[in-house]
Amino acid sequence: MKFNRLGTGLTFILSMLLIFSLFGCYGKKFSMSGLTPEEQFDYAMKFFDHRDYYNAKMQFSIVVLNNPGHRITGKAQYYLGESYYYLKDYILAVGEYQKLIKSLPSSEYVDDAFFKIGMCYYKLAPVYGLDQDYTQKAITQFQLFLEEYPDSKLREQVEKMLSECRDKLAKKEYKAGDLYRKMGYYRAAIISFDSVLEKYYDTPFSDDALYWKGESYRRMGEWEQAKEAFNALLTKHPQSPYVFKAKLKLNSIKDSLNKKNANYQGLNQ
Repeated sequence: MKFNRLGTGLTFILSMLLIFSLFGCYGKKFSMSGLTPEEQFDYAMKFFDHRDYYNAKMQFSIVVLNNPGHRITGKAQYYLGESYYYLKDYILAVGEYQKLIKSLPSSEYVDDAFFKIGMCYYKLAPVYGLDQDYTQKAITQFQLFLEEYPDSKLREQVEKMLSECRDKLAKKEYKAGDLYRKMGYYRAAIISFDSVLEKYYDTPFSDDALYWKGESYRRMGEWEQAKEAFNALLTKHPQSPYVFKAKLKLNSIKDSLNKKNANYQGLNQ
């Protein structure tokens, strides 16, 4: 029992020493008024580097307020946004990044702020079946970034995020059409499939939309429109897994047209 009590006491003492050590390194509260702007920023960065983003955002706010017009302010404003970003307070992060862009447009962190606004909207966007307002905002922001900073080292990453956002919108539109098709509302399904083909022709859902557009027309007996959709699939997506099925459907349409013509000729003889 003595040994256990001794061990528990030592553990408690060591824990307290560790806490005080950390507190002394970066958690001690003191007035920043006597520090230079650079020292104030370094103090705030200690919280950020230790992933204490809650305290970091408070300290970066102080740096920004204490040093209007100083060159360190742009950097502090950016890391203020970053603190909110890592706290997953994406809406507040967007606000801080926007302050940097509007008030300090010459800052070296403006391009990063543009990118991070897009990432905030990307993070806020829900799964494809829900409202995609944030996905649209992410697309707009990423496109704006590519226009403003075409040679940025972040270009490849931005293009990847942009593609993912467009794929999500295409999936939402395609799934709506697919649901209409399964319910037998072929005309409504075609409208959704056409939307995919017009706005998201470069996404993985383009061949799906073409095939099921053709099948929807076929189910309605509109053979020429069905043929047009199936032939477009064969031309534009020769490697699509739908190619074999599309060829079968074209043969089926050909047989149906031949029978229709034969019946028509028989009635006129």
